[in-house]
Amino acid sequence: MVFELKGEHFKRRYLLYIVELSHKGNQYFYVGQTGDTRVITARPVFRRLAAHLEDRKSTQNQLYQYVAHDILRFPEDEGKKIAFTERARQAVEEYLVKSNIKMYAYHLESFLPTTTEEHKKKRRKSQKIEKQVIAVFRKNGRRLMNKKQTPSASCADCPYPEVLKRVVTDFNLTI
Repeated sequence: MVFELKGEHFKRRYLLYIVELSHKGNQYFYVGQTGDTRVITARPVFRRLAAHLEDRKSTQNQLYQYVAHDILRFPEDEGKKIAFTERARQAVEEYLVKSNIKMYAYHLESFLPTTTEEHKKKRRKSQKIEKQVIAVFRKNGRRLMNKKQTPSASCADCPYPEVLKRVVTDFNLTI
């Protein structure tokens, strides 16, 4: 087994990313973006994916929690209020072993340690395209792992229209 990470996978950037989880003919998608709300940073793509797959109590492991709660039907408090049980971790592992995960990352802007206002501006733009892409995925009937219900967002004023076009093409979507 060879698992290769390139240097660019560790570079902090403002990104839109889509994780595709395939399991026995079922496809699930998670749409996210990088740009932290608490500190001035935008995590690298590899660190973001690794956080999504943590098996500990966490607020950033949305994919792991989706598999545990929504697919395998473990109680909602596991992994949120209390740690995942060994039984839950084993079940999620067995599910993931029979799955395939792909992550698509779209560069929005470069990250440089900067002023709070500049970071907020870039983060807001990243969040806007994230909401727009979620709306497009929903409109196209794709099964989303995103829990947060975001209001449908118009794509007319997309801050990154070329990225939106690329996502639409890559996933065979219509706007």
